[in-house]
Amino acid sequence: MTTQTLRDSRRHQLEARINDYHSVTVAEVLEVIDYLRDDKDSVIAGGSLAVGLGNRLSDLDVVIAGEQSVVSSRVPLEHFVRSLRVDVWKMSKALIDDVFERAERGLSQPGRLDDLFANVDDEVNLKLLHRIAFGITLDGPGLAAGPPRDHVAIARNVVVREYAERMREHAFLAQLSVAHDRPLAAAVNARDAVEEALHAAITASGVPFTGHKWLQERLANDVPDLRILYAPFATLPAAGEEYERFVLTAIEQCEALAGITLAADRLSSQCRWANTDLVLAEAGDSPLLLSANVGGLWQLDDTEADAWRVLMAAVDGSRSSLVDWSCSGLDQAQAALCFDLYERGLLKLIWCCGVPLSDLNFATGSPR
Repeated sequence: MTTQTLRDSRRHQLEARINDYHSVTVAEVLEVIDYLRDDKDSVIAGGSLAVGLGNRLSDLDVVIAGEQSVVSSRVPLEHFVRSLRVDVWKMSKALIDDVFERAERGLSQPGRLDDLFANVDDEVNLKLLHRIAFGITLDGPGLAAGPPRDHVAIARNVVVREYAERMREHAFLAQLSVAHDRPLAAAVNARDAVEEALHAAITASGVPFTGHKWLQERLANDVPDLRILYAPFATLPAAGEEYERFVLTAIEQCEALAGITLAADRLSSQCRWANTDLVLAEAGDSPLLLSANVGGLWQLDDTEADAWRVLMAAVDGSRSSLVDWSCSGLDQAQAALCFDLYERGLLKLIWCCGVPLSDLNFATGSPR
């Protein structure tokens, strides 16, 4: 099948869906948004409807871009074609090229990927990257990537690495929750880790990414071999059930899918607990942790207070509250205190490295 034939086939499928849901044609959509187009602009449909998902409540995401476009909108312009909502982003080709270039560069760097796209504009740009790479050109010449840049490969690798790093974090938190007797947190984080591993595996197999909310549809329609892997984690353990086995099985499944080790003792050497602004205050005989940002005080018992003092002494007695500690090498009291503070949002979990694509080997079927 030629590229043009595939493009026409996907366009016809999209038109059939919006016509079935809303009695709307692609031509009518193009007519309504025509005022936004500059000469030789391309019109690209992305999102769930463009890849065979969605329903009558789904909106149609559209990107208008080309060499002549000089203005880019950070928020979509909302239109209605009968009952079909059409959200339109007007983007310059220069901005699109920059987003893909940054993403490609980020994939080769050692840091965690989402640290490179950390603000609201960057989140919008990442969604733009997926809409363009996996979207359908409705009109215009299309947005060819400059050599040797491959839009689809970059977008796919971004998803795989981002979800692998999410998987790693939730796998670590699930194991910490077991160690600190938090059954619900352990089970929820374990299932999150499996879902993120599946998203990465589905995308690695070549299925276009449209967001995490379509996992069940993707498993049922596109990768049925993976559906059976999710079944043991679809329901969380009931109160009183052995949640440790649930977590262990989830970790094993993630390791089998991703091809990396997720043991807690190994992951602990890759991350740190970072203080936000906590300082130890003494009120008579009561040791208190003070957070000016949150506007709160937390009373510590003697064991917790001693653990905090040792943690601060480990950073050369720094008077600054902005310090951090490796998650490895903490004793039981220090680890318990850090985890307790993290649960309250008073410490952050910082990863010192990302998960390189070269370390990943996502399986797309039942592990052997």
